[in-house]
Amino acid sequence: MLSRIAESLFWLARYIERAEDTARILDVNYHMLLEQSQQSYRLRWEPLIIMAGEDKLFRKLYDEVNAENVFEFLAFSEENPSSIVQCISKARENARTIRDRISREMWEDINGLYYTVTRFHPREEIAAGPHRFCDKIKFGAHRFHGVTDATLPHDEGWEFLRIGWGLERAEMTARLVDVQYHNLLDALPSVGAPDNHQWMAVLRSVGAYEAYHREYHSAIEPEKVAEMLILHFQHPRSIRFSASEVQAGLRAVSGSGPGAYGNEAERLAGRVVERLRYDRVSEIFKQGLHSYLEELLRMCGAIGEDIARTYFYYAVVA
Repeated sequence: MLSRIAESLFWLARYIERAEDTARILDVNYHMLLEQSQQSYRLRWEPLIIMAGEDKLFRKLYDEVNAENVFEFLAFSEENPSSIVQCISKARENARTIRDRISREMWEDINGLYYTVTRFHPREEIAAGPHRFCDKIKFGAHRFHGVTDATLPHDEGWEFLRIGWGLERAEMTARLVDVQYHNLLDALPSVGAPDNHQWMAVLRSVGAYEAYHREYHSAIEPEKVAEMLILHFQHPRSIRFSASEVQAGLRAVSGSGPGAYGNEAERLAGRVVERLRYDRVSEIFKQGLHSYLEELLRMCGAIGEDIARTYFYYAVVA
């Protein structure tokens, strides 16, 4: 497979995943604020900017952190490279450059989603709230996953999509747990123990609310939320599951077997997976949740850089 095709597939997956993740946290945060607007410990808008990794850019463009500014910045802003509209546009452009390597259904689906998104009027959507817009993004991403799974051969190209989805998802879940856990627990002493709405928001941001109750059969507890989103081996948005998908995809591409690795990206992915397999949530909290997640994010970043060095960079012949 040509390097440019592998790179386009990798980033196509990452941009679709980034758009969906941003839509999820926007929608859930908005509805939780409506339900709990009088509570001083409520989820605020500022953490969403931090989760998106664009805090400095937001401060440069806006004077105030409020619902309207955050929604515009994360959903529509042309100056924010990670806004939903920009992610869908970049995903479509990556798909366009490799139309001969993806299925016709995939191209029609991503092209249709792009035109649906660009028909939204930012001012109208900001006034109405994010739910309608975010629903289109979430279900558009789900549909694209399904179309891809059903129509694209599960060859090397599929594996680069899988790696991109897994890496993006692992990073977003790590930032979500880090930012929201810190934000919620910092506010507890001044207001007493909160009800479950705030932790429900965290779980619903990654589609894990129902799964949590099936797993734990108990009220929502902060440590158990963290355990599920970091260490659960079956939930598709946990960090462990996502890292395992990255490792499996890299192994499929390189052809290396269990206990071996073919390159630095694969070695690091294996190291992350093994750590998540054997760590316990009590040990993570003893070490410090923030430092633990920061280290995971650094390693995910290094995996992405090593994937690029191994598979995407190629010499230019003069």
